[in-house]
Amino acid sequence: MSNIYRHIHFGFIFLMTFFLINTHECRTQSLDITYVDTVRVMTYKIKGKTATGKRTYKIKVPFLAVSRDLLSKYPLNSTIELLDCRWAGKYKVLDVMGKNHVSTVDIFYKGKKKSIVKCLCKASLTE
Repeated sequence: MSNIYRHIHFGFIFLMTFFLINTHECRTQSLDITYVDTVRVMTYKIKGKTATGKRTYKIKVPFLAVSRDLLSKYPLNSTIELLDCRWAGKYKVLDVMGKNHVSTVDIFYKGKKKSIVKCLCKASLTE
């Protein structure tokens, strides 16, 4: 009778060890989320501060502003990639657009204002 209890006890210890190892692996893996949206792309040129508090003339990387509805998917200081348009490339999100814009990104551009085009917007966020 004690032999049966010993097997049950070792089986229980084996299962608990297996369970602990697997839950540790699940906690250490990161979650990779990719968003792809079709957005309108506009250009803007201002001298002043962005929503992150940085001055536009001091920023060296290409950056843009996102409309408020996209802010939950593409938070400030994240990097997004525009695809399938003449503005294709990687940009840093450093500003927020006005309340009346929906599904729009506004690229900071020092040249003449360009026409509105549609692009695919892609971002990979690791949590």
